[in-house]
Amino acid sequence: MQEVGENLISILLVGQDGLVVDILTRDSGKIDEKKFIGAFGSLAELVLKKITLDFDLGTFGAGTFDTDRYRFIFCEAGNDYVLVSILHPKALVDEVFPYTYLAADKAARIMDGELPVSPVIPKIIRENEMERIKRKMEYYQSKPHSPEYVYKLSIIGDQGVGKTSMTQRYVHGIFQADYKATIGTFISKKECKFNELNTAVRFMIWDLAGQNQFQRLWPDYLTDSRAGIIVYDISNRESFENVKKWYDIIVKVAYPSLILVLVGNKIDLEDSRIVSKEEGINLAKELGIYYLETSAKTNENIDDVFEWIALQIINRNIEILKDTILDKQESSKYVISGPQLKLLNQHFIKQLDYCIGTSDTKEIIKLLDILKTIEKSKL
Repeated sequence: MQEVGENLISILLVGQDGLVVDILTRDSGKIDEKKFIGAFGSLAELVLKKITLDFDLGTFGAGTFDTDRYRFIFCEAGNDYVLVSILHPKALVDEVFPYTYLAADKAARIMDGELPVSPVIPKIIRENEMERIKRKMEYYQSKPHSPEYVYKLSIIGDQGVGKTSMTQRYVHGIFQADYKATIGTFISKKECKFNELNTAVRFMIWDLAGQNQFQRLWPDYLTDSRAGIIVYDISNRESFENVKKWYDIIVKVAYPSLILVLVGNKIDLEDSRIVSKEEGINLAKELGIYYLETSAKTNENIDDVFEWIALQIINRNIEILKDTILDKQESSKYVISGPQLKLLNQHFIKQLDYCIGTSDTKEIIKLLDILKTIEKSKL
């Protein structure tokens, strides 16, 4: 609740029949939870019926409902439960939606009981373009990351291409043919060890839901990504044609040094292949990223994808460390190395394409002028 702030009053897990399974309130001393549950139970049943009827579906995904005292966000948590966030009446729901989906997915998996689920909800960074650029500059000026650093790796692609199957195969070593659809995003952790190098890379893996109903959340979930895997199904032409869409979404909000891999999944369905390996290779070349084909079902090349990304991270950190040492030897005035300066220039020039209005454009041009001064004066 601390991640969302004071606007969040309470969270409830409710059955489809309107009965409250569990409740967490920010200040239970001020709120009589028994009375609160009783009052909410009757309201929830009416709201759930209304939403279900409106959408003419057995389940509804997510919705909001306002009263004079509260704002409610209802989010489906599996087939049998609904997670409800209760907010102050003037709260902005867009700031709470990403956390509600995250919590709903965790609640659904906990109630399902099949896989271990961490109860931790990570902080989601919401920034405007200027704040994002400033943070990236601070990143380039920071020291190389320690071996304890956790790298955010996002797995993206259309619904049903096998993102969750790949993640669970890599993290838990299991495969299930009937994975439940991800709600928003599912987060898991895995350490990739290299005994011969006496080092390891720790991944925080964000498995993004590919359904269009979650597209408003994709930029929030992808911000801060250090690496990404874009997945398509070799037996699904549409999922392949949407690769560029996913590429454009992640490169806009991730770090400019993003490490990307294009993966053609489900090669166990070779007899049903529609997208050739050559097409996959050519698209990867066009995007300037690595390409590999996998099968989560047979475990073919799954470890190889994550290990390749981990090796790129190790190699990149070595290069950053080497550049930092060389720059210190040349001049103690350096705060940004030559390669970092070049990447920043390329990034800011690209950002000009996304500027809306003259004020944003002026800010970008000002930053480019600062970089020119750094390059000329070796500050």
